[in-house]
This record gives sequence, structure tokens and C-alpha cells, in this order.
Amino acid sequence: MITEAEIHTLLDAHDVLVKACVDSSLSFSAFVLAYGAFPHNYGLQGHPKSAQEQFVSRLFGPRIAFHLRVASLLSGLRSADDPVDIPYEDAGRFLPMVGLQRLRALVNHYPNFEAEPENFR
Repeated sequence: MITEAEIHTLLDAHDVLVKACVDSSLSFSAFVLAYGAFPHNYGLQGHPKSAQEQFVSRLFGPRIAFHLRVASLLSGLRSADDPVDIPYEDAGRFLPMVGLQRLRALVNHYPNFEAEPENFR
């Protein structure tokens, strides 16, 4: 099981990735690659079942909720390889631009990287 210190470190590291992307010191494409499937790939889905998961949720719930929103934002973007209504020649520019705008809006709404927990899956 993942420890409290490890969760804290993971959240801090992914906060840094979000900041770097929003500040344009990291390209959106590099951000997506580095961010990966976080927080889902660490079992941080926001649905605490065990006593330890409930403890983690109390400690880190708002931070995990913010990153679940980032993950949701990223999963909502279409792949540049399969744009439905975007001309192929524009997809490579358009999708990262939209993703960055949405990420910046999310950070503007939650500047402390903490959000209200929702029913994420």
C-alpha cells in the first residue's frame, strides 16, 4: 500500500508539472506524457473504502480532487490522431492549445490546487 509520505510526494510532483505547463515552461504534450494516468494509476480515485483510504481522503481529499479534475480534463481531449471535427492539419496545434487553456482555467479556479471532492470514477 502507498504511504502518506509517498502520496504527499506524488501530489507535490504533479503540482509542479501542472505549474510548469501553465507557466509554459513545459509544453502541453510533454505535460501530458509526464502526467500520465495520475492519480488513477496510484489508486487515488476519491472513493475511500478501507480505513486507510478514508484516512488518506481526509488528509489529501481536496488535493486528490483537484488532480482528478486535471485527469478528467485530459481524458476529455480528443487524440490528435483521431480528430472528429478538426481539420487534420490543425489538430496538432489546436488540441494542445485547448488543453492548455482548460488547464489554466482550472488552475485559476483552484489556485491552491485543492478542489471539492466529487463523484469521480
